[in-house]
Amino acid sequence: MNWKLIILSLGVSLTFWDIFNVPYIINNVTSQFHTSALLSSLILSAEMIGYALGGVINGFISSIGGRKIGLLTSMSLVSIGSFIGLIAQSISWIIAAELIIGLGIEGELSVVPAYISETVSANNRGKSVGLVTASGFLTTLIVGPIAVLLNGNWRFLFLAGLLVSLVALFTRLSLPESPMWISKRGKLEWDWWAAIMMITWFLSYFTGYALFSDPTFQIIESHGFINSSLYFTYILYGDPLGVVVASILNDKIERKYSVSLVNILGGLLLGLWFFTGGISFLALGFLEMFLQGFKFPVMYTYTTETFGTKVRTLGYGIADGIGHLGGAIGPLVFSLTFIQNELASLLIVGSASVVAGLIVFTLGIKTNGRPLEKIKG
Repeated sequence: MNWKLIILSLGVSLTFWDIFNVPYIINNVTSQFHTSALLSSLILSAEMIGYALGGVINGFISSIGGRKIGLLTSMSLVSIGSFIGLIAQSISWIIAAELIIGLGIEGELSVVPAYISETVSANNRGKSVGLVTASGFLTTLIVGPIAVLLNGNWRFLFLAGLLVSLVALFTRLSLPESPMWISKRGKLEWDWWAAIMMITWFLSYFTGYALFSDPTFQIIESHGFINSSLYFTYILYGDPLGVVVASILNDKIERKYSVSLVNILGGLLLGLWFFTGGISFLALGFLEMFLQGFKFPVMYTYTTETFGTKVRTLGYGIADGIGHLGGAIGPLVFSLTFIQNELASLLIVGSASVVAGLIVFTLGIKTNGRPLEKIKG
């Protein structure tokens, strides 16, 4: 593997560590600080706000100041947030910590795929972005067991984040600036494609995050699986597998079509899921999570490719960062509609993903194997 990809993978793995450890932190600090469920929910809300702002802010910084300063900024924010969380004295400290970490996480996502895409060959672009992405998603396999072994010692979750982020920050000092950014830098020009991809990401996150909310556990129970947490874990392992498979196939399938297909199939499958039971119910649930994981390497790569160099990180930050607001709204809509009608709630959540896929299929461009200069310049 390219040494630059190894360095970037270290930071990206930390990024996803911080994403997946939040539920365990919330659960433990709620008990320790004796806070209400409503106040504790602000921890996750703060991180989501950080996502929405971080992508735009760091995307702008990386567009005008260079990709390297963006890579250093994102890791610095994660380090600062992790330190605040480590020494937190109240729930408000945790909220502030997750806000800053959220800024860093989405700041990371706005610049890493762009930097990789600009520094590898066109034929390896998808695989390279996919492998670095996979390094992050595979942390889903270890966050839970480690959090359980810590037995409520949530500060160690922040400590791990702080130590790894400092190592990642130090190693990134050796990374060269993107030659493509150096040659293309100049006055920023607005690209309306950012709005289109923002809607696409909003709808895709709407579906993806909805599936992590409480109705999913209730659906599992209503289909005869009493220990919903256990069976949700079985289903969830489809997610990292999807990321790995997508990383391998990312350069072999035209990304316009893979982005479209994975979103459309993922949406349609939710309606079918309602009518299954037993092993087939678990299998379709696993397949749904597989598709949710599969879409990230291809969508990360595709979003980066479809912007010109001058606005690449800013456009990505707007699309993916603000698009994360769909992840905040999706669970709310799913929960409210689930109360009225279980099937209707699944159809609504699935429809959002279908529309996301249709947008790319209708308006998207082909990108595989094409030099970035010949796609948007």
